[in-house]
This record gives sequence, structure tokens and C-alpha cells, in this order.
Amino acid sequence: MRDRLIARLSTHPAVTNIDIGLLDPPEAGVIGVRIHVRGKPDDLSVPAEIDGIPVGIVRGDYRLQ
Repeated sequence: MRDRLIARLSTHPAVTNIDIGLLDPPEAGVIGVRIHVRGKPDDLSVPAEIDGIPVGIVRGDYRLQ
């Protein structure tokens, strides 16, 4: 299920990256899957966890500097 969900999310036009790292708030020390998105897409459905691993959304519009 995890691989199918990540495959579906990675094709969404607002998703810019999927990685593993500290979730918000970082001082809580919770590590999980982070879905990086640009803007606030209305049609993006992300579960709170995948196979018992927490999932978080990181919003940002990344650009090369």
C-alpha cells in the first residue's frame, strides 16, 4: 500500500518531493514521511500515516538560486 500511495502522490502536479525527516513541529522529534507541495492543493488527499509511519505535509515553492 505504501508504494502505491507514494507512486500516486508523486505524480500529483503540486508535489515537488517526498522524503523522510522531522515533521512539524521539529522540536517534537517525530520522524516520518514528508510530502513537499507547492501552494495549497484542494485535491491532494494525504493520510495521517502509512503502514504506521506518520505523514506530514511541507509547503513551499522551491527554486534554484
